[in-house]
Amino acid sequence: MNTSSPRSIRAFVPVLIIVVWSVTYLVLGLLWAFGGPGYPFDAGRTGPGGTLLDPVPAAVGGSTLAGSALVAGVVAALAARGPLNRASAVAAVVAGAGLAVLLPDVRIMMTAGYLPVMLAAALVGQAEFSMIATMLTWPSVNLLILMAAGVCLMVLGARTLAGGPRQPGSAAGALRVGQWATVVAVAVPVVYAVTRFGWLLGLPVGISDRFLAHIAEITPIGAGLSLLGLFGAALTVGLVRPWGEIWPRWMPFLGGRPIPPRLPACSALALALPISSAGLMYVRKKLTGEQVGPVGAAEELGAWLPEMLWPLWGAALAVAALAYLHRRRHPDQARRP
Repeated sequence: MNTSSPRSIRAFVPVLIIVVWSVTYLVLGLLWAFGGPGYPFDAGRTGPGGTLLDPVPAAVGGSTLAGSALVAGVVAALAARGPLNRASAVAAVVAGAGLAVLLPDVRIMMTAGYLPVMLAAALVGQAEFSMIATMLTWPSVNLLILMAAGVCLMVLGARTLAGGPRQPGSAAGALRVGQWATVVAVAVPVVYAVTRFGWLLGLPVGISDRFLAHIAEITPIGAGLSLLGLFGAALTVGLVRPWGEIWPRWMPFLGGRPIPPRLPACSALALALPISSAGLMYVRKKLTGEQVGPVGAAEELGAWLPEMLWPLWGAALAVAALAYLHRRRHPDQARRP
């Protein structure tokens, strides 16, 4: 692969990351498959866990990771030699989605969302600082590494798949799809916030009075996460509005200048991944009859139903982000909202 230009250097970065990850996790996966230390999943010791690999033995989980690393390494080697063919691109996207969306659980979203909320709660005496340290463990860091590797694989595959023939007027259609996707991506966090802020105010939205009293101590944490969700929902609207294309004039140096199209799009996609993986974990647990949330939450509709909508939230956010990126790259084809 030619790396003489800045563009080609940027294109080579995902390949380099995948090569390093594939070599590392091929070795680690084989080590764990044969009983080596540091295996980051539960290996079936505590029953079905949050990730897809928690319920299976370490031999199966380690072999799965080693196999995924081998596939990723082959894709990276092909990408280093030149553009991927369509079959290799599809394999890269599927393998990447497995690592970045299907395999992880809620811990990545918890770390990104709860960490600042819990830090603020600890500073005002509403939580213990020791609770923060429990999020920064090797199993959680491992999931973040797997998600990063999956994203790089999807980027490699998407470059080939997105390079195919485009239909005339596709940007205008993407705008319409993006508007509907934005409605969904805003509605889901609003529904979640209505329940959590209601609980904080003492209103048993979707739950019983008894359960509200049971979770009274943790309602500020849920409300804090809801506040972050509402902030994200407000920014999501910018994906289909003109103000999402220009920096506000009050911003020093940037005011009035166009926002780089990739910045909002990539930010939204980065959030869509942990939102989707967290929601899929809740769906898996609910379908298998596992405990979802605090004890007694299974009988409380408001305690688990909003989380079931998170995969829809993540998918809608991703669609809205891609539509925004397509529209910004083809402004002559799109109609202004």
